[in-house]
Amino acid sequence: MGGLTAVIMAGGRGRRAGDPEKCLWPLCGVPLLFRVAGALAQVADKIVVLTTPTHRRVAKYAAEWGLEVAYTPGVGYERDFIYATRYAPAVVAACDLANLTPGHVEKLLAHEVFATAVSQGGYPGLSYLPTPRLDRWVDVDVGAVVDVDTPEDLERAKEDCPVAYPLYVPTSKLRPHEEVLEERTYQRVRPIAVDYKSGIILDGHHRFAFLKKLEVAPILLFDYDVVDVNVDKKTVIEAAETGRLMPPKTTWHTYKGRHVSQIPTVEVPVDYLAKLRSRFR
Repeated sequence: MGGLTAVIMAGGRGRRAGDPEKCLWPLCGVPLLFRVAGALAQVADKIVVLTTPTHRRVAKYAAEWGLEVAYTPGVGYERDFIYATRYAPAVVAACDLANLTPGHVEKLLAHEVFATAVSQGGYPGLSYLPTPRLDRWVDVDVGAVVDVDTPEDLERAKEDCPVAYPLYVPTSKLRPHEEVLEERTYQRVRPIAVDYKSGIILDGHHRFAFLKKLEVAPILLFDYDVVDVNVDKKTVIEAAETGRLMPPKTTWHTYKGRHVSQIPTVEVPVDYLAKLRSRFR
């Protein structure tokens, strides 16, 4: 979609959640914010996170992973939504949509007026603004979209462990901690698993070595605090920070017994990644 911007609403007070920065709650290891951003990255050229100055961690990590950050007063979704109109044409999504897919978004994009998603009789917080005008609108049933308002909602969403879509970033942002066995080539790649706080690669060192020549990689951002590993985490961090890499296949990173490579996601054609390279130069 040429010229389409995606806007993520991430400035809520989180009263029902008991946490104003619930956007960073991990769902099957991947924070909600980056799940939403990954789904939107499949259809939009740019992603903007609308948040408030008090949501420092949201702003910090969104910016670190290439998402533009802008600020609103944080006075409620409807009033803050007005700030999103300046980015039209834009798709606007709440940061807590657990199972957002490109398909949900695409059902809105055919409309020429303000289109708001309806799911299971409610409004989950997903809209399309072809123009800044809000005086004409249409409701569009997009199928099941799960929004996470409470810790209980999050636990229910974990039972399904929905597909997580990748962000696309320069390979220079990623920090390996292991050597590789040999050079490999790929036509399609699964996203590389990365800790969102440090940029350390958790899984996918061979893919990383291959993609360095393209200078761009698809990634899933995990919260290392909820990921387990078969060695002391401090040794992993030290290896990445010092460049004294561990031997190949030393570590095994899991989330609740499931290897991080088994978290549902999609493969990305290498030819598509080559087309994205110009964005990061």
